[in-house]
Amino acid sequence: MDASVVARLLEQTARAVYEERGPKAIHAGQWAVLRYLARAGRKACTVGDVATYLGVTHAPASRAVASLARKDYVTVKADPEDRRVRRVDLTVTGLALLDQDPVHKLTDAIDSLSKEKKKDLAAMLETLYARLAKNA
Repeated sequence: MDASVVARLLEQTARAVYEERGPKAIHAGQWAVLRYLARAGRKACTVGDVATYLGVTHAPASRAVASLARKDYVTVKADPEDRRVRRVDLTVTGLALLDQDPVHKLTDAIDSLSKEKKKDLAAMLETLYARLAKNA
């Protein structure tokens, strides 16, 4: 199979995870922010840390966080020790929303694979990611 066909298939698979579109939808980057905040420790929940995690500059991370704040999924407050730092916390609504995370569909699809196929898939994705990250 041609590599470009496989690449398009991988792209379509990633898009299929995030079916919902439109201005009110939560986009892939915003879901990544919610997941990060759910896992991160209190000290790691700043807009700067979100940017580092996403591998983007401060501006797009700030826009993603602001969009989530407008939807009441996160709160953003100045750090009491350093007013330049903006702390980001999940709200109860944001935490509950993670139960509807579209990545659960992908997890379910992967779980349906045999143990050997999961291992092969993980190895292939790790190799692809390493090559892409090396070129970034």
